[in-house]
Amino acid sequence: MKHVLVLGATGMLGAYSALALKSAGYRVSAVSRRLSDNGFFAAHDIPYTGGWDLADQETFDRLPTGIDAVVHMAGFMPAHGDASVLPYVKSIVEGTVNVCEWMRTRTQCRRIVFNTTPADVAAHRGGSVPIPDDAPRSWPRDGGDHAPYAVCKIAATDLLGVYQIACGFRPVVFRHMTVFGWHPDASFNVDGRPTVSPWRQVLRRCIAGRPIEIWGNPKRRSELLYVDDFTAAVRAAIESDATGLFNLPGPRPYTLEEEFSALREVFGSAPDKGKDNPFGFVYRPELPLSPECLLDGNKARKELAWQAVVEWPEACRRIRREMAINRFAPLWGEAAAEDRLPPGLPVD
Repeated sequence: MKHVLVLGATGMLGAYSALALKSAGYRVSAVSRRLSDNGFFAAHDIPYTGGWDLADQETFDRLPTGIDAVVHMAGFMPAHGDASVLPYVKSIVEGTVNVCEWMRTRTQCRRIVFNTTPADVAAHRGGSVPIPDDAPRSWPRDGGDHAPYAVCKIAATDLLGVYQIACGFRPVVFRHMTVFGWHPDASFNVDGRPTVSPWRQVLRRCIAGRPIEIWGNPKRRSELLYVDDFTAAVRAAIESDATGLFNLPGPRPYTLEEEFSALREVFGSAPDKGKDNPFGFVYRPELPLSPECLLDGNKARKELAWQAVVEWPEACRRIRREMAINRFAPLWGEAAAEDRLPPGLPVD
């Protein structure tokens, strides 16, 4: 039985990964900065170490060393900060070096799973052709919060390459768009200003039976990757001998109309506006919309034997079920009133 250490286990990707790995038969240890997980991981027979800090080498002394793989999902994100550079450098760059040095000097483990950001191929966004895994990397030249984030993710990824050559590390780095799944916190920061994420705004409008606006081009496509497919990629990386950077696209690109139609169908209803607009969308082509960004998934299919399989309507149904059972409540708390499912809405 392989022993997997999940860093950043109280975040969304870390928590879902820890539970999925445990269900798949792995021995899992969860680690995070939060002092307490309110007994969440113990209820799943997963030991938890809190009070760990990426930038504080002394806190690594409390981590288990008899491990076979590290899933490194910890680090400072724009969603929780602003465009200040130092927090990203200390957490992502210095923190990743600290993880590697601890692995090198205290363990026999050389397998590490990490993730970067699609902002590291900023110059390629906006095209209709999927971006390849090995596209020349770049960072946004807009002065926003994703500029230092992307620079630090690029640096951390390259440093993992240094440890691969010098110390025999076997890194797998994922590039992906937003990973969809249930978390009660609907807000994130944009350049330091809190805002409700766009898809959660749509979900809340569905629950409330309010009109949904579609900005820009309704045929613009997106990668919609569900968290169960992400955790399957984590398992594939642990079991594979492959190394390198891998795109994780969704099952297929979805248009805005397809994305919002599934949300409306699963989470609510609206007056029928006729066969050409059955969900009553309000089209606002004059309003701005982020550019299309598609990812090529051939490398992951060939080298990791992975591809996303959860289609977006099924992802919406799984999110609805997670909202209903709220199994992460001890870890993340209860849902806001705007996110509570109306009576009579199916949950399976």
